Amino acid sequence: MAQLTILLVLVLPGVFYQAVRERLLGSLAAEQEPQNRLVRAIAVGALLDALYALTVGPWLVGLLAGGGHGPLAGVLAHPRRAGIAALVLIVAVPSAAAWAESAWRSRRAVATYDPTPTAWDALFHERGSCFVRVRLKSGLWVGGWLGSRSAVSAYPQQGDLYLEAQYRMGVDGTFLGRVPGTGGVYVRAADVEVLEVLLPPAAGEREGDGDGGASGEREQGEQRG
Repeated sequence: MAQLTILLVLVLPGVFYQAVRERLLGSLAAEQEPQNRLVRAIAVGALLDALYALTVGPWLVGLLAGGGHGPLAGVLAHPRRAGIAALVLIVAVPSAAAWAESAWRSRRAVATYDPTPTAWDALFHERGSCFVRVRLKSGLWVGGWLGSRSAVSAYPQQGDLYLEAQYRMGVDGTFLGRVPGTGGVYVRAADVEVLEVLLPPAAGEREGDGDGGASGEREQGEQRG
C-alpha cells in the first residue's frame, strides 16, 4: 500500500499538468499515442518531484514520517495537513505550471489556437436540429434528420453519425420524403465523401437556394422534431 501511494505521488503531478495543459493548448501531434502522453506525464512528474525535493524536501519527509513508524505515519497522524499538501503539490502547482506555459505560448503565438480537435467536432459542436445529407464514397446519397435523439461521435473516438430519421434521396441528393417506419440511419465518417448540413429556415438564409425539396423537408423535420 505504501509503495502504491508513493508511486501515485510521483506520477500524479505530471498527470494533472498534462490534463490542464491539453485543456488549454491541446495535445501535441507527437502525443496522439497514449504511451507518448504517459511518458510526458511521468517526465513532468519526475521534474516537479525533483523541484519539491530541492525546495521543501525536509518538510515533506517530516510530514510523511511524522516521527512514527512506517513511511506514512505522518499522514495518518495529520490527515488534514497531508490533504492540503497533496492539493497544493499534486493539483495546484502542476495546474499553475500548465497555465503559465499556456499564457507564455499565447503571448508568443501569431494565431489563436482553437481547442476543437477536428473539423468533425467543430461542425457538430452545439449544433441544433437540422437536416444532414451525405454522399458516400460509393456515390450513394444518405440523408436524415439530426434531432434530439440523434448522436454524433467526438474526438478521440472515430467519427460516426446516427440520424434519428432517414429520408429517401434522389440521385442528385434531393430529399424525396421520410422513409416509412424509419428508425434512423448510421453513417461512418470513414465512408463519407461529402457531408452537408441544411439549417432550418429560421436559422439559415431565407432566400431560395435552388433546393426546394430540401426546404420543404426542413419544415417537415421541424414539425416532427
